[in-house]
Amino acid sequence: GSFVIETLTDLVEEAVLAEFDRLSERGGVLGAMETMYQRNKIQEESLLYERLKHDGRLPIVGVNCFLPDPASGEPETAPALIRSTEAEKRQQLEELALFRALHEDERPGALERLRLAARQGENLFSILMESVRVLTLGEITHELYGQGGKYRRAI
Repeated sequence: GSFVIETLTDLVEEAVLAEFDRLSERGGVLGAMETMYQRNKIQEESLLYERLKHDGRLPIVGVNCFLPDPASGEPETAPALIRSTEAEKRQQLEELALFRALHEDERPGALERLRLAARQGENLFSILMESVRVLTLGEITHELYGQGGKYRRAI
């Protein structure tokens, strides 16, 4: 029952209701999607976040405030990158080939179910949960790109 908490809750509720109104004005969620309202809103918020971060109005420790002092003489150390060895890369490729061989008979049917679900605009979640048992991420991604194309940011 704190005044501050109640006030903040009211502000959040007002902002959510205002956003619902903006969606309704655009014909609901589907209407807003057709005009790319949600995508544009996300891009605007992302740009605002970056602007606030870069000009310091949004302090982030270690990114734009409380940074190491270059005058201290201590060198800034970048984290060491961990690279896969050739043996690890080879092992991954062998496991991929084994996975594909084990599921060779199931893959065409799973790809077809995924293709049809994507083409018909069905909810893909359950299809994807089944698909990952027999298809690789690359196969799934390639099929979905084939049905819906790749995202291109509107600038």
